[in-house]
Amino acid sequence: MPSFSNIAHRTGSLFGALALAGAFALSGALAASGARAEDFERTVPVKPGGTLLIELSTGSIDVETHDLAQVEIDARTSGWASRAIRFALEQDDDEVHLTGSHSSWLPNLGPGRVKVRARIPNLFSLDLRTSGGHIDVQEVTGEVDAKTSGGEIELNQISGEIEVETSGGGIKAREIRGDLAASTSGGTIHLSEVTGNVEVESSGGSIRIRDVDGVVEAETSGGAISVRFSGAPAGALETSGGSIEVQFPSGKGVDLEAQTSGGRVTIDEEFTISGSIERSQVEAKLNGGGAELSLETSGGNIRVRAR
Repeated sequence: MPSFSNIAHRTGSLFGALALAGAFALSGALAASGARAEDFERTVPVKPGGTLLIELSTGSIDVETHDLAQVEIDARTSGWASRAIRFALEQDDDEVHLTGSHSSWLPNLGPGRVKVRARIPNLFSLDLRTSGGHIDVQEVTGEVDAKTSGGEIELNQISGEIEVETSGGGIKAREIRGDLAASTSGGTIHLSEVTGNVEVESSGGSIRIRDVDGVVEAETSGGAISVRFSGAPAGALETSGGSIEVQFPSGKGVDLEAQTSGGRVTIDEEFTISGSIERSQVEAKLNGGGAELSLETSGGNIRVRAR
């Protein structure tokens, strides 16, 4: 006669096998059917100057503007996400709030995708959060606050204060009119045509900023820093793992402090220099002085160039 322990073991194995078979069958059924739930499409009337909040447990977010006084939401899912993700839209005056969260016990079986596309009035602010996708914002006049744990962030033609953060990708921004703060734990930061102060930080990549008119605070633990000022330079640039290059108009002045532990400091001849100049350290006024600019690296050269 089989022992109780053997019966329990066989019963447990049988239930485990049935559960596993059921999971694979469900995964196959989802794949065979295309696994697409009904698309979530909503339009709500708003006044310019409001705010759109989007919170996703996973998925990408794309935002663009139009000339209509309304917010349009087009959310699409595929794979396991079409059964597990549910959307909800709420409105309180001119604040519109979209959520997309797991509302099912279904596991992540096979590939799945969540993509939200929003169209908003030209004058509108954004508060965007996702745990698993990229964020793309185009042509917005208003504040932009965006955070993702798993993708890139791209901004284009934004007029307003910006604060963005990603734990798993790079950050790109172009044609920005307003102060910008950006941080990434796993990628590069590339900015261009910025009118406003810039504060950026990367734990794993290089920082490149082109045509900035404002104070720049930049720090990275894993790459080079390159900044081209369109006006007088100001700020602090620091890297633990690369070179630093700064470029600004030859007629502009600056109070420069530059120091490297693993290279040398070079300054273009177009600048008049007065102060202490050594191979790896400079403390001097360029073109009679101006705002303070601090450059420091532990692993490369420093070059100050005229443009």
